[in-house]
Amino acid sequence: MKIKNLQFGSIAMLMLLGTACRKDNAPEVVNENRTAVQFSSSINGQIKTKAADNSWSANDAIGVFMKTGTGLTNVLSANKVYLTLGDGEFKPSNLEQTIYYPEDGKAVDFIAYYPFDQNLSGNIYSVNVSAQGNQPAIDLLYANNAVGLSKTSTNANLVFSHQLSKVEFTVKNGTGVADLNGLSVSITGLKTNANFDLATGTITPQSQTATILAKTGVRNAATVAEAILIPTTDEVGTKVIFTLGAKTFTWALPAGTKFEKGKKYSYEIELKGEGTSPVGTAAFIKASIINWNDVPSGSYNLDQETVVVTPPTLSGYMETPAITTDENTVYVSHGFPGKTGVRNYAMLYDKKYKMAYWVAYPLHASYIGSSGRSDAWAFDPSIASSDQVDLGSSFGNGYDRGHQIPSGDRTASRDLNATTFYYSNMTAQVSSMNQGIWNNLEQQVRTWTAQSDTLYVVTGAAIKTATDQNITYAKGSAIPKYYYKALAMKKGSTYYTIGFRINNQVIPSGNNYNTYRVSVSDLEKETGYTFFPKLSAEVKATVDNTIWK
Repeated sequence: MKIKNLQFGSIAMLMLLGTACRKDNAPEVVNENRTAVQFSSSINGQIKTKAADNSWSANDAIGVFMKTGTGLTNVLSANKVYLTLGDGEFKPSNLEQTIYYPEDGKAVDFIAYYPFDQNLSGNIYSVNVSAQGNQPAIDLLYANNAVGLSKTSTNANLVFSHQLSKVEFTVKNGTGVADLNGLSVSITGLKTNANFDLATGTITPQSQTATILAKTGVRNAATVAEAILIPTTDEVGTKVIFTLGAKTFTWALPAGTKFEKGKKYSYEIELKGEGTSPVGTAAFIKASIINWNDVPSGSYNLDQETVVVTPPTLSGYMETPAITTDENTVYVSHGFPGKTGVRNYAMLYDKKYKMAYWVAYPLHASYIGSSGRSDAWAFDPSIASSDQVDLGSSFGNGYDRGHQIPSGDRTASRDLNATTFYYSNMTAQVSSMNQGIWNNLEQQVRTWTAQSDTLYVVTGAAIKTATDQNITYAKGSAIPKYYYKALAMKKGSTYYTIGFRINNQVIPSGNNYNTYRVSVSDLEKETGYTFFPKLSAEVKATVDNTIWK
């Protein structure tokens, strides 16, 4: 979480008290039959964006409750403080903070939160986002998933989720604005305080509002202002004020704007003109919503100027899912070598986990020929090599370099086939699965191409599931838990869809890929992505078995 000052004076005092209250000559009494709880953890954003960070830092501190029944009415251990070295494994800050399972084998549940607060008022955690200088210190995380555990379980895996929202402005200097040195960004009319009920996981904003000064800095050569906010249902009258010396630029958030927990809202802002003071007038500002689901496309009035708002980014192509990115993910599109303006495939690539979440591409006869397999393993030229895994040799340990867009789907020329051997297109795929059932499915997809005008394909890899949030790695690349394909077949003016979902594991040899059929709408629900955005929900929910033979 990149945080070093989480009330560590208080935590240090707890550690001292744990030893100072014991006489030097008094033996330490330990019941060897007791089973201490061991905590592992992960951080799970509501979508694939995050408020502050999704990784722990050394000495991050969480508070933990062990209880039975609903809420926090029957607490067995209250607000114990646990620390991590940064690996997500949490240990008690001292012996007296250790939580033990009931010796009678009774099942218990756990509630945990971050950052730790030793001054809780009952079940209530006080939220205050007025100061944004140290954002991890106000980025509230909550976990209530570890339930029904006993001393035979030993480990309790805590899956934390962000309870607040984040807004981010990438600011550019346009005509009349020389540079952005000294820029400050403030947001008016926001609720800055709330009560979070640890028993129910609900947050209640307080009524008073204030102005928040966003944290402004430079990221990847761009000026970025960001703020962690309390989730609200309607930001009526909220304005964003950009100040450069005596110049002031003001933007009113569109009517109906709301901030939901666990979501990050990104805007691109261009400041133009001379700006005026006092606050209340504005120069022209251009904004686009990068990760936004609730505001329709269109134009909004900005103090008699215009703010152009665009919906979630779409490439315009049938095969490309709705695109949402954050600081770790990038959208990459590759063309057909030697053919200007002809698309090849696109992907959503995660630089942190060093793998693509999905690869999308059209498939028809013009992409398939006789070039064969090039085996031209190479870094993707559109992504920094430092953000990719060097796969000049295989992953090892039973994993193949599994293509997401298969080599066999791009054989019209050797240069075209070589693009499928970019390391960004590879994931750690169980060898027998890759060479068995998955290969059979890929061949069937090419067979379906023959009966299509065009077949649109999205191949994806998921590194988490609803029940397994732990991430494992091979050569520094996250290992997928399962793979999927979403297909849309165009025949005349009609579209037909189907999906497949297969775990990344050894699959019994007798299993056929048809066992793993699902609808595209089911894949959307599980993955969180919107596939084939131009198609209706009804088309994506229907699998026509007369078409998908």
